[in-house]
Amino acid sequence: MLRRCMKKLFGFTLAEVLITLGIIGVVAAMTIPTLMTNYAKHKTETQLVKFYSMMNQTLRMSVADNGDPDGWVNAKKNYTYDETVEFLNTYLYPYMKHLGYRDCTIASGQIEVCTNLMDGGVLRFSIDSNGGDIVYWVSPKYRDLSIDGKLKKPRYKFQFQFAKVSGGPDNVTNSISYIEPYIFGWDGTRNGLKDGNTWACKPNCKNCGYCTKLIQMNSWKIPSDYPW
Repeated sequence: MLRRCMKKLFGFTLAEVLITLGIIGVVAAMTIPTLMTNYAKHKTETQLVKFYSMMNQTLRMSVADNGDPDGWVNAKKNYTYDETVEFLNTYLYPYMKHLGYRDCTIASGQIEVCTNLMDGGVLRFSIDSNGGDIVYWVSPKYRDLSIDGKLKKPRYKFQFQFAKVSGGPDNVTNSISYIEPYIFGWDGTRNGLKDGNTWACKPNCKNCGYCTKLIQMNSWKIPSDYPW
């Protein structure tokens, strides 16, 4: 008799089990997307910091062998593909590991060389009359899809500069001896990164060039107002 009572006390009906599973499913549906987003952000932050560190370490090793980088880039001209590859083979490739490069020039006409990196990302390098532009995609599939705007670029595409003119009234050349987040024409304020010109980091931005600087200013953490 006692055993039967215990079964009644501690047993669960099918309805109770289904209700419990339903609650678990609702909670999972609410929390899993947030967990996945947080994981994607953390992974992106980690890759971004590693890329920034790797590129500047590459540059420091190159400076040790090739001297003052002040004369490396001729910012008065647009480089051809062969000239861009020659620059990479002289100043960057000997000091970094990579998995090969290719011409990835798109319809805009600016010559671009894409390099597959060891972390699975893609480095795009170009030099024009404003200096050197560097773009980092955290994955090659995002590089291919982001060209036609099918993916939100600030999630996967991050822009840097090297020997870049300031874009200000004096148009001086910045970041000659290091690589930094893209700040061409920036007014120096956080609001200037979020609003204003075509490189502003805001919802539905097209160029989104300032997004990398916005993350750097937040200790390399994606801020809450980032257009993820």
